[in-house]
Amino acid sequence: MEVEDKITSTKMENVKVNDLNEFFLDMFMLRDLCDDFVEMFKKEERYYPNEEKYNELLEEEAIAVDNIYNLTNEIKENYKEVIEAFYERRLHRMEERMLNSYKEIEKKPRKPKEEED
Repeated sequence: MEVEDKITSTKMENVKVNDLNEFFLDMFMLRDLCDDFVEMFKKEERYYPNEEKYNELLEEEAIAVDNIYNLTNEIKENYKEVIEAFYERRLHRMEERMLNSYKEIEKKPRKPKEEED
């Protein structure tokens, strides 16, 4: 899904479209960094621990972890309002589910009381 599609499908109040756009762009960057990390991790298995390439991969993985950490920190700092809006949206959706479940329970017929003879 492209950034524009994500923005269109994400209904949020009190969040600027530009902030949402930048947030999703950074999230795509994070996804790419994580994909690269996973690929390096998989490549490790092709080499013996004493090979130069194996050690190079370990070093690249450490740098990737640092890059992932830096980007996630930037996302948390730069998009606090967006992240809070996602939490709030989730809370409202969960409340709605609980309310709907309660309404369904209320609709079910109750077991009639047995009469004593």
